[in-house]
Amino acid sequence: MKKDLSITLTAVLVVLALCFGVAMVKRDLPPIDSHPFVAEAKTSAPSPQKKAVNGKVVMRVNGEPITEEQFNSFLRAAPQQAQAFYASPQGRRAMADELVKLKALEQEARRQGIENDPEVRTQIDMVTAQITASRALEKLVKARIDARLQSEYEKQKTSAVVLRHILIAAQGGQVPARNGNPLAPDAAIAKARALAQRIRAGAKFEDVARAESDDVQSAARGGSIGATPLEGLPPEIASVVSKLKPGEISDPVRTQFGVHIFSVAQPTMEDLRPMLTQAIQREAAEEAVSQLQRSAKVDLDPSFFPAGPQLRTMPMATPGMSSPNGRNPNG
Repeated sequence: MKKDLSITLTAVLVVLALCFGVAMVKRDLPPIDSHPFVAEAKTSAPSPQKKAVNGKVVMRVNGEPITEEQFNSFLRAAPQQAQAFYASPQGRRAMADELVKLKALEQEARRQGIENDPEVRTQIDMVTAQITASRALEKLVKARIDARLQSEYEKQKTSAVVLRHILIAAQGGQVPARNGNPLAPDAAIAKARALAQRIRAGAKFEDVARAESDDVQSAARGGSIGATPLEGLPPEIASVVSKLKPGEISDPVRTQFGVHIFSVAQPTMEDLRPMLTQAIQREAAEEAVSQLQRSAKVDLDPSFFPAGPQLRTMPMATPGMSSPNGRNPNG
C-alpha cells in the first residue's frame, strides 16, 4: 500500500472495521455512488501532494486514485470470516463502497487539518512503528527459523511419522458410517482385516482409503492424517504405529472412533516444516528481540524515571507474532 494512502488511513482504521461489520450485516443496501470528477470547491478537501501513480487505477474518490494494489491490500486486511465474501464480485463492490466511506473520511480529516494534530500524529507514529517493527521481526525470525530447520529436522524425524489410516465405523464409536449403518465391533474388525490383506496383496492404500474409509476427511486425501509426533498420538495407536516400518500395514486397532488400520512413512523436511516452524518460532522471536534490546543504547531522563529497585521486565506481546489459534504466544 502506498504511503500517501496507508499512513492516513491507519488513523481511522477503526472506521474500516466498523464498515466491515456494516457490510456483512447489510449486504443488500444499494451501493454508494462516487462521483470522482465532480466536487464543489467550497467543501472539497485540500488535495494531497500529487505523486506519480504506480499501477492500475481501479477507482477514484473525489478524483483521488486507488490502485489495484491498494484495493487488494484492503481485501487482505478484511476479517478472516469475511474473506470469502469479499473475494466474490458482489463482495468486491461492497469493498469499494467501504473504501469510498473511508477515503471520504480521510479527505474530510485532511480538510479539517486533523492529520496535523499533535495527538493524531503521535498515534500515527506509534502505529507506524508497530507495523514496521512487526515486519522487521518477521524477517529476523524467518532467518533464524531457516537456519535451524535442518538441525531440528534431524532431531525430530525419528520421533514423528507421516500417518495414513482407514477407519471402519463400529457401533458405539464416535465416527458415523458413510452409509449410516455402523458395523458391529467384530464385523468392523473383520472388514478392517480384509482391507489390510487387500493392500498387502498389492492394492494401493490411497485407493482403498478413498473407497472404504468412514473418516471422510482423510479418505479424500487417500487416508492421510499428515505428519504427527508419536508422543501426540493416543497410547493405543502410538504403541502400534511406533513398531511399523514404512510401507507396512498394521493389524486392526480399535479405538473410541472405530476400527483402524495404519500405514506410516518417513517424514520429509517439507512434511515437518509447519510443525518445526511453530515449535521454534517463539524462541526465535524472543532471541531476536533480546539481542536488539541488549545492543540498544538507552538514555533515561532521571526526572521522569526516578531511581529505585529495578523490576523484572513486564511480559509484553512480541509485535507481529501470533500462534495458529490467533493468540499471541507470549500472552
